[in-house]
Amino acid sequence: MDTTGMTLRTMAFIACALSASAVQAQAAYPPTTIEVSVAVGQKIAIWVQPNYSVLCRSLGQPTFQLDSTPTLGEVLPEWVDYTVPDGRRCETMRFPGLIVWYQAGQAPGTDVVVWTVGFPRELTSRVPSSGEHRVTTTIVVR
Repeated sequence: MDTTGMTLRTMAFIACALSASAVQAQAAYPPTTIEVSVAVGQKIAIWVQPNYSVLCRSLGQPTFQLDSTPTLGEVLPEWVDYTVPDGRRCETMRFPGLIVWYQAGQAPGTDVVVWTVGFPRELTSRVPSSGEHRVTTTIVVR
């Protein structure tokens, strides 16, 4: 058996797996800008995110800070227990998560809201905190 070839194949597999998990983890964070449309008086989820590792371990409760106040509605953070859907890694397990809601008022127009979300890690996790992510959300109330 060729141990050098086997070692190289194993290293290539590990590199691919780590790259795929890094891409998957990065996609989980909110984009820097979000644009949504909502009807007058409607409540919508702007963004939903659990906080857990690829090893199915909790990384702690996400943090939320509202940096600018909306003029046509209200932004409401809701901390939830997120249950991973069937068919996904860590399926049916529960982790801390966050939903950012927007409740539109009674006047149409455009609202711009800036908020910051952070993903801490628990002390036993080897994964470092991803830091804070600032998001500018444009909401068109129609």
